[in-house]
Amino acid sequence: MAEEDPLVQALPPATDYLTYLTLLEYQLTPARLPLLHKLLQDETLTTNIGWDLVHLLLPMLPQSLDCLQDIARLGNPREVILRVSEALMQLQPSDDDDDDDDDDEHNADDGSEASPVLPRHVRQFNCLVAMLSTLHSRIQTKYPSRFIATSLQAALEAYTLFPTNETTTALVEFFRDVSPSKRPAPPPRAASESSVVRVSQASAPDPEAEAQSPSPNTDNEKELVKKYLQFGLMELLKSFLLSLSGPTDPGMSWTGRVLEKLHPESQIANKQSQTDLYASTKELRERDMIIGKVMALSRDLGLSNEQLLSVVSLPPGDQPSPLDFDDLPKTPDGVPFERHGALLLLTARAATTVLFSSGSEAVMLPDLPRLFVNFIGDIESLDEVAFGQPQVLLDSLLALTVLSTARQSVEAPADPKEFKDFLIRVTACSSRQSYTTVRRIPAAIFHSHPSELVRFKVLRHIFETDRLHSARETAVGWLKDEILTAAKGQEADNDNKIFLNPHYFSVLFPFLFNPSEILLDVHTEIVASWLRFSQTLTPTIHAALNLYYILVSSARLRTELQLEKTYLYFRGRFLEPLKSICHAFECDLVANGGDGRLEAAVGEDLVRIGMARSVGIITHIVGQVDEAVNEAFAGAEAEMQEPSMDDIARVDAIRKDTLL
Repeated sequence: MAEEDPLVQALPPATDYLTYLTLLEYQLTPARLPLLHKLLQDETLTTNIGWDLVHLLLPMLPQSLDCLQDIARLGNPREVILRVSEALMQLQPSDDDDDDDDDDEHNADDGSEASPVLPRHVRQFNCLVAMLSTLHSRIQTKYPSRFIATSLQAALEAYTLFPTNETTTALVEFFRDVSPSKRPAPPPRAASESSVVRVSQASAPDPEAEAQSPSPNTDNEKELVKKYLQFGLMELLKSFLLSLSGPTDPGMSWTGRVLEKLHPESQIANKQSQTDLYASTKELRERDMIIGKVMALSRDLGLSNEQLLSVVSLPPGDQPSPLDFDDLPKTPDGVPFERHGALLLLTARAATTVLFSSGSEAVMLPDLPRLFVNFIGDIESLDEVAFGQPQVLLDSLLALTVLSTARQSVEAPADPKEFKDFLIRVTACSSRQSYTTVRRIPAAIFHSHPSELVRFKVLRHIFETDRLHSARETAVGWLKDEILTAAKGQEADNDNKIFLNPHYFSVLFPFLFNPSEILLDVHTEIVASWLRFSQTLTPTIHAALNLYYILVSSARLRTELQLEKTYLYFRGRFLEPLKSICHAFECDLVANGGDGRLEAAVGEDLVRIGMARSVGIITHIVGQVDEAVNEAFAGAEAEMQEPSMDDIARVDAIRKDTLL
């Protein structure tokens, strides 16, 4: 130790502690950190000044790591916890959060593979959280929950700003370290675990230790600490999964992976499955391991499935108020669980039990219709849910739906309106999902309802409700499946099958082929008309025409559904106007001698792509329908029958009886 160094010369009692702290503030440099590390081995010195060095040493990481660990081991734990908590709450990511070049070189000095390069704020977070683990292990108090609450608030506030793999792993380890019933940490298996800071040297006792006299609150304190940690773990899980919920990030993909596990036949040949993707991608494997750590710790903390179920089953209005750190509860029952965190943990437990055959008992699943009411509520449009809710929430709801369906534990609501609302909520959650198998989930629920009449009422409601327009394409697919399934039945039963009844079909016909929907002003408002046609109308029109093609191509189905009676309406009111609209759009193109109003407004490339995906697709299916109807009704147009008065009366009666 260099005796002439000012840090040595000014050591108390040569100066008082306040003066020495001032000296450190001006004289401490990274080069002097090894010297300070030696000086801090003096427990008296560190007890008196350690708490005020945290803010000074934190910007000097990683070189100052030993000194900060000294402060956690030997400083006054009560004072240092407050300073560490303050530092956490002030921690912010910044644009220049890169590691120093010399630190990168140090990582590789021994010839081994360099450690992961972490931003400075992540290193600081991990160091501060590790300090908290040491500090809490030292404090001897009758009320440890108060200190845990202080640290928990600070750690969670910082963590939500940057929930990376590394910060998540560090915070999970902190929860494990301070748990009343902790188990030893498992050996590192993921790259993020190498960034966890651990203190191996012995710590000093608490200089302000309270008398260890029996307290009537001992058991209550243990339960309160445990409840705080359960709360914190669910908040951590929510923040971590929400950070993976971007439009291009697969998150945890519970729904797709569970579907692949339960229905391997649904996988597309020569296309990588999501299961294989998670097994072969390092980052995704690490996510699975992190979630595994969270679930294991949640069980160690005694967090039961029944607790999670009780939380997610409560309506939003009946949920307790959020935890107020300024007015802490005195009993464990006063610590509330946030419902989204409870849902995410429940889903993770249920999904991993299936995916990894962990041997755990099957997780009890919630009442699905009630769950969707609680988390989705009333909706104005499918897109409001599909684009307005976090993907991780939608994925969790859909994964629980798949698991419940596999167990045949989905009970359709007895009331048709409740069933309709449930089905629409599930459809909204799945409507914009990337994988076809996920988008088919609502179909399984729809077809599973035992009443044909209820299924028909639901279809009618979707077809005639404007705010559900984006669900119509999906509903046309359900209708097609119902008709084809009915046609496979026995001939003797056909009279009783709603979906082969021509009068029931006639109720839906005007909604499937709605003339008012294609009344577009292609002459004076061609740009707005094309945008509506290409972005909104094309999917439903294509699905409806595809259905008509299938029906009219089958001699049996066109006879059963009496398509000849609606053919003149179909051709005159829908098909020919549709052809005219497509023709008008094509004629506007410069290449076809048009004015190019679409290209001028939208751009040539976008118009080319949009035309191919809308007008081109519709023109193709219209050509197929033309061929089919010409073959089916060749030369018979003059003899086509209109619906009789009896037909009209029956259809009117069905309309009155099938309102939902």
